[in-house]
Amino acid sequence: MKQTTAQVATRKGLFEFTRDAAGWAITNVAFVGDPVNLTLIDPRDGALYAALDLGHFGVKLHRRERGNGAAGAAPAAADSNAWQEISVPVYPAQPLQTEEHKGEPAWKLNLIWSLETGGADEPGTLWCGTLPGGLFRSRDRGASWELMRSLWDKPERREWMGGGKDTPGIHSICVDPRDSGHLLVGVSCGGAWTSRDDGATWSLTAKGMRAAYMPPEQAGTEQIQDPHRIVRCAGAPDTLWC
Repeated sequence: MKQTTAQVATRKGLFEFTRDAAGWAITNVAFVGDPVNLTLIDPRDGALYAALDLGHFGVKLHRRERGNGAAGAAPAAADSNAWQEISVPVYPAQPLQTEEHKGEPAWKLNLIWSLETGGADEPGTLWCGTLPGGLFRSRDRGASWELMRSLWDKPERREWMGGGKDTPGIHSICVDPRDSGHLLVGVSCGGAWTSRDDGATWSLTAKGMRAAYMPPEQAGTEQIQDPHRIVRCAGAPDTLWC
């Protein structure tokens, strides 16, 4: 039987499970007692990323290389030193509260809400979606990040709003496996946005979504839609689920 592994991120740490002929077993535990809000395995190099929301200490991001503290050892043997803390996205200085920016949430990282790898032809490239609605890219495996101002500076962004949170957030990043420059991101609440030029320009592509809880004349407004998760089909990339 082929061995299967799974990572479960919880408010009490990261639990790694392995399934073999005997069934499922916990084979590794990390960040005991800390809230881990998501993980990402990079299939290109086997690295595992974990995002933490530590409250007083803020948002943290860690990376573990392939083979370090991997599943298979007893939980007590987990090597905390196998994880390396790396950079988190940082917002630029926020403009003064002019009329143009009036009412905007603080340009400050509140949560890493999504992580995704770039294409197979982009080793080291990662994408990160945050609260309050910033899309960031790293080209060096998380050592540094850049805010995609091409999306952040769209006038429509100022109409985004929190969907269950106080600020909007990017929860889904879909990279086309056939073309790494073809991206789609989902925003709660801000609709769906597509780029076909590696993030240089973006277009709003939420036509057909309908926010029935809004006033009738606003229910079809694309930039206020509230998708909760968007996933691209790996086998048929032109199909997306929302």
